[in-house]
Amino acid sequence: MKYLAEIKKKTWLMTACLFILTTIVMMMGLTPVKAEENKTAVAVKVVYTIENKVVPLQGINENYDEFLKAAYTTKLVAADGTEVSQAIIDKSQAKLVQMYPDKNIQNPLVFSGLESAAYSFDEAIPRLLNQYVIKYDEALAGKYKLTYWYEEERSPLAGTDFESNKPSFAYNDNAAVPSVDQQEALISDTETFIQDCLVYRLPAAVSGRDAVFGTNGNAYGSWLIFTAARAEYTPHAGFYAEAYDAFVEKYTDSGKNDSQGNPVNEGFDANEVAKDALAITAMGYDARNVGGYDLIEMLTNGKNPSNGYFVKQVSEFAIDSYNYLPNRDHAYIHELAANALAGSVTHSDPLIDMYVMEFQPIAAFYDPDAKAGDEFYDVKQAMETVLMPYFSRVQGYTGLFYSGIDYDNPWSNAQSFIMLGTGDVNFFQTAFIKNGYSMLNILPDKNKSFSADEGQIARGYEALVRSYRGETKLFDCTDVINSTVKVNNAILALPEAASVNEANKAAAQEGLANVDAVLAGLNLTQSQKNSIDMSRYNAVKAKVEGTVIDPGINCRYHTHIQDIGWEEVWKTDGNISGTFGQSLRLEGIEVKLDGNSGYDLGIQYKTHIENIGWEDTWKTNGLMSGTTGKSLRLEAIQIELTGADADKFDVYYQVHAQNFGWLNWAKNGESAGTAGFAYRLEGIKIVVVPKGEAPPAVEFGTNDQTFVKNN
Repeated sequence: MKYLAEIKKKTWLMTACLFILTTIVMMMGLTPVKAEENKTAVAVKVVYTIENKVVPLQGINENYDEFLKAAYTTKLVAADGTEVSQAIIDKSQAKLVQMYPDKNIQNPLVFSGLESAAYSFDEAIPRLLNQYVIKYDEALAGKYKLTYWYEEERSPLAGTDFESNKPSFAYNDNAAVPSVDQQEALISDTETFIQDCLVYRLPAAVSGRDAVFGTNGNAYGSWLIFTAARAEYTPHAGFYAEAYDAFVEKYTDSGKNDSQGNPVNEGFDANEVAKDALAITAMGYDARNVGGYDLIEMLTNGKNPSNGYFVKQVSEFAIDSYNYLPNRDHAYIHELAANALAGSVTHSDPLIDMYVMEFQPIAAFYDPDAKAGDEFYDVKQAMETVLMPYFSRVQGYTGLFYSGIDYDNPWSNAQSFIMLGTGDVNFFQTAFIKNGYSMLNILPDKNKSFSADEGQIARGYEALVRSYRGETKLFDCTDVINSTVKVNNAILALPEAASVNEANKAAAQEGLANVDAVLAGLNLTQSQKNSIDMSRYNAVKAKVEGTVIDPGINCRYHTHIQDIGWEEVWKTDGNISGTFGQSLRLEGIEVKLDGNSGYDLGIQYKTHIENIGWEDTWKTNGLMSGTTGKSLRLEAIQIELTGADADKFDVYYQVHAQNFGWLNWAKNGESAGTAGFAYRLEGIKIVVVPKGEAPPAVEFGTNDQTFVKNN
């Protein structure tokens, strides 16, 4: 009962306090706040009236970001369409206002730049409208409340929350083809732009190695190297030799070898291989022998998968870049042509560059004069009934292309240019002139980002220029006159040395003469000469000249190589032990003779070693000369025969020395290599021949000296 009395007492006090507080408020003339009355909702819709746009005959606004913006007015109307609701909206002075007035409006309404009689903005308006709210005078609205999409935290819906007309974007019908002088001026400006772009994207300070591997966050890469080579741009003297050495390093360091240390053409990314092959070929080297790796085989043996986009297309370009596989089956080209005619693509990406890259390889086979029954008549049909009309449709009001997302996209422009240029399509024809503009009237800012591939836009323009000039197509590198591919093709045409006999000796001699003629007719750099594998040539020449090693004398040797160790496989009779083009030093060597056929014959050798000099004693018959585990380079070597029959034979040896390349053959104890330079030996060949017979012919470009001293 005591507790109940306390509760009653507190309740009475609280009631008294509330009565006193109310009395005070009333005496001060204040009115207590009442809960907001329920108001009748009136839904509001925004009606857009967008102005038609016509490209003027003169003074076309080249700033597409501004010119393509749509001009429009808005009106707020009743969603239910009744006059009563509309009167309430009008009376309350409702209007659209920016949600954040201090910020710029994002996603403005923009035309694509393509001609259209009925352009829909229904997908674009919600992104714009969500940046606005509706403001009105609540007092004037009285018992009504205006409602709109934002209160429900959703995007506005076409037909429910907004409506828009379908404006037109009309061209001015000026499709006049530029005069010859005007065309030449446009091409000249484009050629200048290509060079300026490459100077900017691949400056002189970038080494060939950095261009291959990248440096300081810059990717560069094979596409950029390929583009520079095709545009005859050289960052600095020796750049392409540096790049080739880097490619050799890339593949030889891959570690993809068999149990005997021989290169294996599998396990690489085919998309990357194809780009590398294009760059190597464009530089004037043979993609079939990059440090012993055959990049063309990698693209055809099915053992080099890739997750990259359009790997088959890029591989097609690489394989055909120097006619590496002549007269091959072109089923893939016909497959692409059929897909183009059927409207079939292998991806769902709506962007123009993705669509174009799907079918690019067929452009090189386009012949406007092809007739029914010709091999590539299907390509003509695909180009003329599907692809060329497509390009004309997506070419915008200033001659550039709409990507599917925005206007003047560098990727879309570049890939369109590449296909049209590769197909030798006349891009100055009426179908490709929009409002008096060709594809070349407006050149982009060279500073503009080209995403992952900085040289892509320059490559596209190079394709157009080549087409206009009547030069070979962008991916057809057979115009690279001084290419080692020509030499290697002549060498591959030689018979196997083992098959040479009196009956075919004349034909073999003719093949050798052809190799000599090809070499003499080219102006190859030392780097290119060093990249050529002359072993088949040398073997055939030796067989033809009768200098085959006595089969009873088998000289075997192997070397200890920096970062590799001892070669597992012993080399024999003139084959290379060690490396070249990889900057790896020889550290030790072992040499022996096997199967002497009853001759009293041995072999001894000693080496000149870094920080030690010439060894004091000769090593014999398989013992090690040099060092292991000390990282000391061999700099020179002497080899001589021993035994009662030593005077019946000669031992020849040839070394590959740092910065000198292959030196000439030394023999019978002579020094081979260098002294006083601190240069490493990198490779060696050894042969034993009957007394008086010549060693194998030296490779083209071999240094005349056998031993070089720095006095």
